[in-house]
Amino acid sequence: MKMNEEKIFSDLTAICEEIARGRYTKAKQLFELTKEGKYPPLIAELAEAFGMMMVKVEAREYHLEELVDNLKKVQKELSEAKERLARENVSLKQNLRERFSPSGILGKSAGVRALLRMIEKVCDTPSNVLITGETGTGKELVAKAIHYNSSRADKPFVAINCSAVPEQIFESEIFGIEKGVATGVEKRIGKVEQAHAGTLFLDEIGDMPVACQAKILRVIEEDRLERVGGRKPIPVDVRILAATNKELKKEVEKGTFRNDLFYRLNVISLRIPPLRERKEDILLLARHFLDICARRLGRNPMQFSPDATRALIEYSWPGNVRELENEVERAVILASSPVITAGDLSEYVQCRPGMQQGDKGLSVKTNERTLIGKALADAGGNKSEAARLLGISREGLRKKMKRLALH
Repeated sequence: MKMNEEKIFSDLTAICEEIARGRYTKAKQLFELTKEGKYPPLIAELAEAFGMMMVKVEAREYHLEELVDNLKKVQKELSEAKERLARENVSLKQNLRERFSPSGILGKSAGVRALLRMIEKVCDTPSNVLITGETGTGKELVAKAIHYNSSRADKPFVAINCSAVPEQIFESEIFGIEKGVATGVEKRIGKVEQAHAGTLFLDEIGDMPVACQAKILRVIEEDRLERVGGRKPIPVDVRILAATNKELKKEVEKGTFRNDLFYRLNVISLRIPPLRERKEDILLLARHFLDICARRLGRNPMQFSPDATRALIEYSWPGNVRELENEVERAVILASSPVITAGDLSEYVQCRPGMQQGDKGLSVKTNERTLIGKALADAGGNKSEAARLLGISREGLRKKMKRLALH
């Protein structure tokens, strides 16, 4: 039964008067009445239009339109920022690829050329790689060259120095830990999970605790892990690159390294030759570091004098490329002219032919002893400073000193 005409207009008038007095909630009532079908279609449309108009009036009164405009502006800015970040991300990834391309590893010696050929071959394989070489030869640089030129380049590259992490927290650091394992312990993701879909670089793997070696082996064989205190296996997808300055076969014989893990890691082996085996690369690297240091320190272009050149070439470089880089930086800082002379170099680097000839027969262990001794002397006995000069952690220095029986 239809409402009579007078009643319709009476109701509408009352509602509209209430809205006009500022009671905008009546607009909602107006919408509800029109939807119930109590009014003829034409009147319902007019009433709905009036209600919508009043909602807009309310919006203006409370500056809601300005708020909406600001929200739209912010949304646009966020969208533009997202696009800009995406472009920058692409650019950054490209820069990383270029920075860590195999061609960025400097050297013209036969050993380096062979190494570069191997790197290019193994980049896009899923195989694990074992990188061997003395301290300071650039093992992490090689690992990054492999990662950033592989199909995993857009995914994480996560590195952990096994010699720098105390044994008591090693397992939780690499595999993670569940909340509540001990008082105050929060859940933490380990290095393996952080590297999911990317590359995990295990530096100085020869120092990995034996108890953790079995868990890393499980990651390699089963693509899963369990956090400390966890019971649920967590699937992971990582490519493992490992590096060591030890002879792992000897560590296997001594029982300090698992035989099965060694063979799992040693699918492909890359050896980085020490600097004393590639004398032709010394000046190339030294000049490269000289240019970088001079620019960074705001110096004019610099060069080496003939006696400094001779000293650099004849020195045995037990600390390899890292020691050479540190020596060049020191010389740039101390030099009083654009030409670096032998006198600007450390005493033990300065050309002393008799002593240098004797250095050529030094073993790796003797070289390490010599290098650590020199670093400690330069640091005035301060182990933290000596570790910094060597480019390793204080914990790593402590372990090396213990292994070499240095006190």
